[in-house]
Amino acid sequence: MRAQYRPLGAFRFGLALLVVLQHFQHLLPAADRAVFSHMGFGALAVCVFFAVSGFVVAEANAVFYAWRPAAFLANRALRLVPPYLAALALSALAQGVLWHTGRLVLWDYALSMSPWAPATLLSGVVGLVPGFSPRWFGQDFEFIPFVWTLRMEIAFYLAAACTMAVAWRVGARWPVGVALAAGLAASAAFLLLAGRPGALSTAPMFLVGVCVFLLQARPGAGRAILLLATAALAAAGFVSWRQHGAPVLAWQVPALGALMAVFAWLVTRRATGRPRAIDRRLGDLSYPLYLNHYVVGVVATSLAPRLGVAVYAGAVVLAVGLAMAAEILVDRNLRGWRDRIRARAV
Repeated sequence: MRAQYRPLGAFRFGLALLVVLQHFQHLLPAADRAVFSHMGFGALAVCVFFAVSGFVVAEANAVFYAWRPAAFLANRALRLVPPYLAALALSALAQGVLWHTGRLVLWDYALSMSPWAPATLLSGVVGLVPGFSPRWFGQDFEFIPFVWTLRMEIAFYLAAACTMAVAWRVGARWPVGVALAAGLAASAAFLLLAGRPGALSTAPMFLVGVCVFLLQARPGAGRAILLLATAALAAAGFVSWRQHGAPVLAWQVPALGALMAVFAWLVTRRATGRPRAIDRRLGDLSYPLYLNHYVVGVVATSLAPRLGVAVYAGAVVLAVGLAMAAEILVDRNLRGWRDRIRARAV
């Protein structure tokens, strides 16, 4: 297959912005937060992010990393880990200063020791390990609370790399189908038999993205049926997910379907010239915005004399500005290395 630019950049930026808008509800008076708690914009965005990731990884493996699982993992590590460590350092610095001056106000946790305690800092560093729990280090605290989504991403990357490695060994493509079937069976067993409705309920969304790629790359009735079955499983996982607040599923499910429809349409589109440049620029901001907005929200909550719409709007603008700076200082400097590993610029 040949590499093709998919205009998903602005879409991914919009998903990251939905997460920001959801999390920044804490910058509003309690009486004004109900719409965010009930609608769960962030939860919708995370699920669609997983589907986009499934598609992108499946396409990258077909186009750039055929029988090169080590190169795939190296590229993914450069994409995720250095920006995370940079965001972790910034968050630890800001939260530590606020804690030691008695001003730190957290949204999700109650700290029992300094954020700069060695165990706490080490907990943050190893927070990307799939299956990790901060309780391993003595307290329920994470500098970036939604890092669980990155742990799921990494678990998916490892599964994809293992599938490629087996396929390379046997010289056939059937392990891809076997791995997909095993993933579906494991997800179904988790949801229907013994699973508790937690974050893992969203795992089938990765498989939806993979199936969208398979159907788009080579249309066929069998692949269409596989996509429908996977989408049904992902929907079952989503409605069983115990989210924060009291989300209104009667609104969330149609909204999730609409977002997925936009995603499925975008992967069939092409972009060139200035629209492509703008779309790519916005896409480049999506990950740093996702990683770094939490520290902006915590600092604003801790220092703002009064919460309200002005603080909320100002924090959103600052979060986008911080994302732009992080993209220039961290992400952009990694791009050349990633292109070398990929053996092609995109």
